[in-house]
Amino acid sequence: MDQALSQGADVVGGLDPCSMDRDPKGHLDAVFDLSQKHGKPIDIHLHEPGEMGAFSIELILERTKALGLSGRVVISHAYCLGAADRELTDPLIAAIAGHGVAVMTTAPMEGAPLPLLRLLDAGVVVCSGSDGIRDSWSPYGNGDMLERAMLIGMRNDLARDDEIERVLAVCTTGGARAMRLSGYGLEPGCAADCVLLPGETIADAVVTRPAMRTVIKSGRVVT
Repeated sequence: MDQALSQGADVVGGLDPCSMDRDPKGHLDAVFDLSQKHGKPIDIHLHEPGEMGAFSIELILERTKALGLSGRVVISHAYCLGAADRELTDPLIAAIAGHGVAVMTTAPMEGAPLPLLRLLDAGVVVCSGSDGIRDSWSPYGNGDMLERAMLIGMRNDLARDDEIERVLAVCTTGGARAMRLSGYGLEPGCAADCVLLPGETIADAVVTRPAMRTVIKSGRVVT
């Protein structure tokens, strides 16, 4: 990993500090040390459930605060936040928001769904993406963020137009905020990158996912 980062890798990755390596301190020390050495942001895939996952999140937040990495750390999946025990998850969500850590979800079918609206209402930056693109991990990824918004909405039982609009924001502006992209958006001065498609409303576009789309990159129609 050190060599890969020296050669230009963009992000330091971590995975299930307790259940995978059975050494949460050593695992997270290595990840955060590499981040400090190379000045790179961090993404930690966290599938650990319940109290084990909560413990890992607490360790991640401690290091984020100690090293001043607010806005530079993403926790992907965070299955433990879907636990029914609000006494466990509510303090975690508040702490995640307070430490400026983002959460990524792919709306996976296994386990309880991420409490999306609770996270957003608490001020947590939530983003999304495909967990794999037709690879040995998953054959279902295709990079279509309208489809991903639909899946997240279905997984969280969100049906109102305003709720679906929030889901699409997770799949667009949420990702831009998590990656700290500059010049992103539909405002004067932003990069002229966008996708145009027919739809009566935002919710209609997510639900129908029209195949007819115009892709504009740097102000030029590319497809």
